[in-house]
Amino acid sequence: LKSFRTAESRAWIPPLAERAMADFVLLAPPVASLSVQGGGRFPVRRIYCVGRNYWDHGLEMGGNPEREPPFFFNKPADAAFDVSSSVGGAPVELPFPSQCGDLHYEGELVLAVGGCGQDVSTDDALQLVWGYGVGVDLTRRDLQNEAKQMKRPWCTSKGFDFSGPVGELVPAAKFELAGKSIELKVNGERKQFSDLSKMIWSAGEIIAHLSSFYRLEPGDLIFTGTPAGVGPLKQGDLCEVTVEGLPPCIFRVSAPLTMPEKKPRL
Repeated sequence: LKSFRTAESRAWIPPLAERAMADFVLLAPPVASLSVQGGGRFPVRRIYCVGRNYWDHGLEMGGNPEREPPFFFNKPADAAFDVSSSVGGAPVELPFPSQCGDLHYEGELVLAVGGCGQDVSTDDALQLVWGYGVGVDLTRRDLQNEAKQMKRPWCTSKGFDFSGPVGELVPAAKFELAGKSIELKVNGERKQFSDLSKMIWSAGEIIAHLSSFYRLEPGDLIFTGTPAGVGPLKQGDLCEVTVEGLPPCIFRVSAPLTMPEKKPRL
């Protein structure tokens, strides 16, 4: 087998044998992935999120969306949390994060990228989309507010473990984006609702603008922003997010994870 460089990705890919026998000094971590409708899994490379992409949410967060275009931030790939097994069964439990006194939900449409591209035009952008899903950008709001006041990055408020729950993904060919709305409920009570057409930047515009900063690759996820109505989640709450034509994102907030006690050596 020979190494090669693809014209599409311009990424050097080592031979299969070389990848299988890499001399890692530690056990390589598992690849984060999400379930796909019809079978298979979608490997997650990066997670990009759009801030303030709905007029009403921009206003409720103290901004002026008429003058502030959406901006981007990241979550680590392993923040993606597959909650697809909640459909038809008991809700998946999502641990309440540590160092958090105010956990908030932000329901969002998620784009799953399957193509490669940089400086992509808006007209061509949707050709990079492999599929669609429904997710929640969980946020340590108390830490985010503190970071804003001190003009610090949002890493700890946005990029923690389990902060990106996503339902089952649907291939793009099986989903029509036009005319859809998004709804989030907590314990059966509606908290967020909006037509997806009310996004300040459309899915194609988001991809085009994001690709001017980063080369997009297969496995990238893009959380497209949340409408107004963001609010708190506490332990025991059931969170459900739906978009017509897509499997829901459902989970129940559970107690924080605790590390098992280490037994002393005898």
